[in-house]
Amino acid sequence: MPCRASSPSDQFDLSEWKITLPGPVEIKKLRDYSSKYFDLNADKEMAFHLDAAEQGPTSGAHFVRSELRHLPNWKTTESHTLTGEMRVSSRLKPDKVTVLQIHGIKPDLSNAPPLLRIAVDNGDLNAHIKADAAGEKTDTTLLLKNLGTNYAKVDVIMEGGTLRISANGVEKVRRELPYWTYLNYFKAGCYPQATDGTVDVFFRSLSAH
Repeated sequence: MPCRASSPSDQFDLSEWKITLPGPVEIKKLRDYSSKYFDLNADKEMAFHLDAAEQGPTSGAHFVRSELRHLPNWKTTESHTLTGEMRVSSRLKPDKVTVLQIHGIKPDLSNAPPLLRIAVDNGDLNAHIKADAAGEKTDTTLLLKNLGTNYAKVDVIMEGGTLRISANGVEKVRRELPYWTYLNYFKAGCYPQATDGTVDVFFRSLSAH
């Protein structure tokens, strides 16, 4: 019998994740799952692939995604951590792709604004943080300049209402969030803010708890 092709679940614990793909399509069982949007490459990296011109964004969104959603929802007063080490190969116009998120969720389970987007913008790695409860104001902090195709290790730590973000072991953000009362969840993967070009995001580690 031919050997089964490797999938991201062979190297990563995806038991508490699901993925959204263009369509939109939601895949809830990721054990042994791979596709043209999501696979395990020869370097054992979890790889996300997109053509930004493809149709089928999620409701209320303008752009398609190949993006994992961590299943647990939590409050900012609790303790939760998202850690990922990734690299990006982008041919997007404009060159903008979100790789990690903290997304808000309302009591009726509809989407609130994303509290945090960590994105590669024209080669730089930035943290975009909502500065008010309505999500109308956003503060941007540079995490890493001229990232290019290099790896970046990012730690996102929520503890007791304080958000901390480190990039390659250096703390870049420490922010109190008294205004943010939504429930939240983590996201990771490839979410371009563009409709032209292709992009690949490769994770050699990812964990959330």
